[in-house]
Amino acid sequence: MKLGILDTVPRNYWSTDLGITDSEKFIDLLTPVMPDATLDQLFVAENEWPESLYSYDAYLITGSPCSVNEGHLWIEKLQQFVRDCLVSQKKLVGICFGHQLIASALGGTVERRRDGWLLGAESFDIVDVQSWMKPTQMKCEIFHINQDHVSVLPENAQLIGHSELCENSAFVIGDSVLALQGHPEQPRRAMENFIKELLLLGANPQEMEYGRSRLRDEVPDANLWARWICEFLQN
Repeated sequence: MKLGILDTVPRNYWSTDLGITDSEKFIDLLTPVMPDATLDQLFVAENEWPESLYSYDAYLITGSPCSVNEGHLWIEKLQQFVRDCLVSQKKLVGICFGHQLIASALGGTVERRRDGWLLGAESFDIVDVQSWMKPTQMKCEIFHINQDHVSVLPENAQLIGHSELCENSAFVIGDSVLALQGHPEQPRRAMENFIKELLLLGANPQEMEYGRSRLRDEVPDANLWARWICEFLQN
């Protein structure tokens, strides 16, 4: 399998996190469960795109410091790419920003959370077990860091993950689209760096400290989601 990782963060953004990009974190996460796959990085925020939709068997859209509502040209192009993937039944995974972008591209609504940042380790319930969820588990815990959320799902979306703090934690569309708000790829080191960056940008110190208190050295279900993503892509 050839997986195109559509990285929505400029390379220089990660200068404070050892220069490790989001797409590299996904390569680290997925390689142990997809050892025979080719995992390529494409920095769409820097206008690096696949030569065609059919250059890869599947795509994964990363998180981003941007909001899907900012209206950048590359965001609009990526939204059209999502629609093209759906028409062609091309497998597509979206994480955090990617989750929100898929929703917005397909008619859902993305807006600011009324409760501010969702930050730290957050658990959510699996409300609709999928065939690729092997092994099956009814509650998951992974890192979250998001100020926006999907408030209204696209018309054909099927909710599969829900929590009190994130009502649309995960959804699927048919057999070709999987979207997840949380971050199975982010280590604690990166989460700590995000919090430092947000504080420098003027974030509420109490809100950030509460988020820091919800971090763990290892989040139990990051590797589970790596396996599930692999099963989804190869199912």
